[in-house]
Amino acid sequence: NTSVPPVLPHYQALSSYVASLPGVASWTSQVSGFGFVNLGSHGQAFTLLFGVHPSQYFSTFHSLKIVEGSLLKDGEPGIMMSRHRLDEIAKDNHVHLKVGDKILINSFSKAGLKIRSVPLVGVYEYTIPTQALEVLSYVDAETLRALNALSLGTIAPAKLPPKINSLLNASSDNAFFSDAANGPLPSLGSALSSSSSNESAPAITTPEVWNDLMIRLKPGVAPGPVIAALNAEFAKRGWDVQAVDWKAAAGTTAKLTGVTQVVFNALLIILSIVAVIIILNTLVISVMERTPEIGTMRALGASKGFIRQLFIAETMITALVFGLLGILLGSGLVLLLGAVGIEINNDFLQILFGARDLRPLLSWNQVGMAVALTLGIGLVSWIYPVAVALRVTPLAAITSD
Repeated sequence: NTSVPPVLPHYQALSSYVASLPGVASWTSQVSGFGFVNLGSHGQAFTLLFGVHPSQYFSTFHSLKIVEGSLLKDGEPGIMMSRHRLDEIAKDNHVHLKVGDKILINSFSKAGLKIRSVPLVGVYEYTIPTQALEVLSYVDAETLRALNALSLGTIAPAKLPPKINSLLNASSDNAFFSDAANGPLPSLGSALSSSSSNESAPAITTPEVWNDLMIRLKPGVAPGPVIAALNAEFAKRGWDVQAVDWKAAAGTTAKLTGVTQVVFNALLIILSIVAVIIILNTLVISVMERTPEIGTMRALGASKGFIRQLFIAETMITALVFGLLGILLGSGLVLLLGAVGIEINNDFLQILFGARDLRPLLSWNQVGMAVALTLGIGLVSWIYPVAVALRVTPLAAITSD
């Protein structure tokens, strides 16, 4: 696929508007693409490419650490590759790349084959290892723009020495081949080096070109209203741009995560229903076994309200005691697994969870939700048993075994 992601229109105005929003903590832009690391006679290795403005990008995203070399620097060409990817290249292609090596990148686009050479400035690892992203390499934005045929820069007419100008403007071949040429021609290097001038030449400039702009919101700021405000402003200005949340931007991986969350929630609901049924059956059996006692209390003047309160209290105590016991055991298990970790060997699960091992975390919000769920199950469970208990009459109590 040689298609290039769409370019953000009106980038200067767009970035200025984003920076003015009160809920924005930081933002950064990137160019997206792919390429092949040319390994000479050893073949080539595929890599995804993110072209970034280093200081802005790495101050917004903190998910990687440098293990060799350094981060990319603003205004300097270079590439950063993952430790995992370099190990794969060494294993599969028998080429050991190291910091300082010149990396030749080939890229194919609608404009044809593009080749750029950049130094390997750093080797990184993700703080949370994610195999799906190990193939990703970071390059300076100008290099990736060139590979994607989106090169920018200033195009200015070169100012050549008078001797070169007189030759280029000559109307006769004798100017090139006769002895009238005044002395030897300067070398190409000296001609180009002497072409610089302190005078400002007219230039043709192109606005910055980026494919994506990513925003990090301040803590506590809900993304929904910010996204709505952005899209409303884009529509007002007639820009063909859309703001989406991280799940929509992440694509399939985020969708898989969402599906997994739905499955886990469905299992939790099923377990809750099973818990309600178990408590309900236990209480119904308890009512049937205590029919004589209930009838005797009714005969002695106990009201239906008293019987109702009695069984509600019994149900809530049962649900709360055993629910809290389950919460304590579950919390201990979560803390233990969080310290030890659960290793994941399946590639799909690594992509799904974004890590090579799972370390569950315990939060007070989860504990509070568990207590609320326990109380809710208890409240639902007493309805039918209490209805059965209230139908017990003194006559039924006398005639029962």
